[in-house]
Amino acid sequence: MKALIAAGYRRPLCLHLPASQPATIRRRLGLERACREAGIEPDHLSHSYMGQGDEHYHDIPAVVLAHIREGKPGFDSVICGNDRIAFMVYQTLLGQGLRIPQDVAVVGYDNMVGIGDLFLPPLSTVQLPHYDIGRLSALHIIHGDNHRETRKVASPWLPRASH
Repeated sequence: MKALIAAGYRRPLCLHLPASQPATIRRRLGLERACREAGIEPDHLSHSYMGQGDEHYHDIPAVVLAHIREGKPGFDSVICGNDRIAFMVYQTLLGQGLRIPQDVAVVGYDNMVGIGDLFLPPLSTVQLPHYDIGRLSALHIIHGDNHRETRKVASPWLPRASH
């Protein structure tokens, strides 16, 4: 969200993973914190939550289309819960004749291996540091650590051409 705000976007459509997933809750809290820091009221954002199960990716186009009136989107950007949602958003926006990022910016989450650069334009996304998480987990086991505190691992922002 900070990158979108810095680029001048103020009216995101937020398409989340299922509401019950811990990642969804944490990502929304981070989104709301970024809005507050920028003086944007988070209660004014449009949110939609995907249903549980892969078949619900096919629901994404209808959600996006519900926010487009007479070819004009009621949003200037779309924040996607993952890169698969972003893929569905791209198809929907491009199918409506909208340009990314000239008409609507799109950002993803996860940096699905080998996928982000294949989007046209390439998808700006947050990278989940799977390798680092795995390494820290393995070291935790190898060293016989028994602490339970959460260790935070940075998730780098990968700016590409979609915002």
